[in-house]
Amino acid sequence: MENCRKIVTHLVFCLTVLWVFQTAELFAQLPPEVARFGYADTIFVNGKVVSMDDTSTSTDVGNIYEGIVVKGDRIMKLGTNEEVRALAGPDTRVLDLKGRTLIPGIIESHRHIYGGATRYLERFGFKYPPDGVMMVSMQADRDLEKTQAIMRQAIQDAVKEADPGDWVVLRIQGHPEAPREAGLWGFTRRLTNRKTLDLWTPENPVLVSPGLRGSLNSKALEVLNDFLPGYSASIQETMHGIDIGEDIPSIGWVGSQEMSVITWELFLERLPAATLAQALKLTAEDAASIGITTISTRIPFPKVMSGYATLAGLGQMPIRLSAHYEIHRMPTDPQQTRQIYRRTGVLQGIGNDYFWIDGVASERWDSIYPESCTGPDTQAPPHIKAREVCPKPGDLPWDVLENALKSGWRLAGVHMCGSESARAYFRMIDRARAASGMSMEDIRNLKMTVEHCNLIGKQPDIIQKLKDYGIILSCGPDYIRDVRSWIADYGPQIEPFIIPFRTWIESGVKVVGQHFGGGTRGSGEGGVGTGFQPPFFQLWQVVTRKFDGEVWQPEERIDRVQAMKLWTSWAAEYVTKPDQLGTLEVGKFADLLVIDRDYFTVPVDDILKVHPLMTMVGGKIVVVQESLANEFGMEPIGPVFDFKDEDVEHLGKPIAEIMAMNRR
Repeated sequence: MENCRKIVTHLVFCLTVLWVFQTAELFAQLPPEVARFGYADTIFVNGKVVSMDDTSTSTDVGNIYEGIVVKGDRIMKLGTNEEVRALAGPDTRVLDLKGRTLIPGIIESHRHIYGGATRYLERFGFKYPPDGVMMVSMQADRDLEKTQAIMRQAIQDAVKEADPGDWVVLRIQGHPEAPREAGLWGFTRRLTNRKTLDLWTPENPVLVSPGLRGSLNSKALEVLNDFLPGYSASIQETMHGIDIGEDIPSIGWVGSQEMSVITWELFLERLPAATLAQALKLTAEDAASIGITTISTRIPFPKVMSGYATLAGLGQMPIRLSAHYEIHRMPTDPQQTRQIYRRTGVLQGIGNDYFWIDGVASERWDSIYPESCTGPDTQAPPHIKAREVCPKPGDLPWDVLENALKSGWRLAGVHMCGSESARAYFRMIDRARAASGMSMEDIRNLKMTVEHCNLIGKQPDIIQKLKDYGIILSCGPDYIRDVRSWIADYGPQIEPFIIPFRTWIESGVKVVGQHFGGGTRGSGEGGVGTGFQPPFFQLWQVVTRKFDGEVWQPEERIDRVQAMKLWTSWAAEYVTKPDQLGTLEVGKFADLLVIDRDYFTVPVDDILKVHPLMTMVGGKIVVVQESLANEFGMEPIGPVFDFKDEDVEHLGKPIAEIMAMNRR
């Protein structure tokens, strides 16, 4: 019996040793990635996988592969078809790209993504606009007085249907032949004012919104001062009433955020955060449908921050969001506002891989057309120069940012649009640095960012300061659209100031792109008279410098590879994640985009025709369009984003020709 036990024990030992050796031999035969992490989840083969891992200012994309392997939320391997197929297991999904191009997901540095959430609220059972709010629209005439007459009639007609105390919100659309003129009337306080609106409707609160500047009547101001104590004192400072020598509350003049707070905090006061979270999720999926995997935006309202925090807490963020906090735009006591970021603690970096705070923003450092501050760099008639918003110590935006920086906050997404406002920004940084004891290296390590860049220009002192402080510019090539307006106001002297991408890049200034995708069909945000811009419109425009049928400053055109870097490898630093985003490299997040044609080789105007087909974020397919889904043997996922080649043929043509086509 004892001998039998010994024999059995010996046999078990021998079999165990044999199993160990066989297992070791088996693992030795496995690719090291599989041995370490297990088989791949998803493999793409037969593609042109463009890594964009050359992050220099050259026109080199870096490495190009046939395939890419995804495990979990990370990139596991890149290589030939044979190399990546070797990582497939019995449950691995292998997707054949059939020669299509695959690139890193788009990182969009400036887009007000939350704004579209209101159109989805009714889907979740929340009536919008809520009871007690009447929203009406009108189209402006080319003539100011005729527009005012249409406006008066629209408001009076709305009041007849509204109950006493109901809000009336009038949105004014520009005339098709001069789509920005009504907005300019709003900027220059010519459209209407508080006293005129009081004559038309004294009992109902009224907001008139022709663009980024609007007007309120007395009843509206009364409601807002009760809801947000300090509202009138706040708009006096944010609208620079002291500088222009006017009592802003008596005029009833308000800016974009002072109008938006009416929607986000007053009208949506009773909106549950969970409901808003689901609406915000849909807006993020819309962004994913055009290839955006990470987006950066200002969050100026507690309601919006609560919505995103709820969505992130549920683990349902479809794409990544790098958020600039701008809570100081909530109208309240200006003296309290100046100190707000000294009292919160420094919150940048708080969050997770899908939602994080990256700094403090300010939309009102200066502004886009017609308010950009060029100061002594340009000469123009007094009424033109008087419109320039030029920051100085004591201004609310200046004091807020200086106090935030002294407290250690990164400044991110600050609107810096003119050359003289850039110099003021450098002075503000120097004041904060001197007061806090920060070194220049401390400042550079913050990797601060500014936005729009309309007229920053290319003066040597500004370029040097941008480099010294390590500031990243986020610039939209679409602001070429303002060139005719700027020239009308300032003459040809202004042209060299308008977004000189090539000069900046060749000078070593850090630049990223903004406004990827432009407008969408029917949104009113796209090309003039069309309401639509294709996803790669901004890349096409920075490569061609085309607007209104002409090429503006051809010497500032950049190569299409550099254009792609603006929205991928370079943009990753803007959102503070260069080690995890922006390029296709092993260990980075599997954020990628499949497109229907090769952006890097098609004729330049065909860049406009590039269709996003699949967007993956963290290894998860967020959007796949029907045409590609059918090939992959799966159901389509996410919102449909499709257009025909002929939808973009108008782009680059003169506006007058486009309007004539539309009239026919």
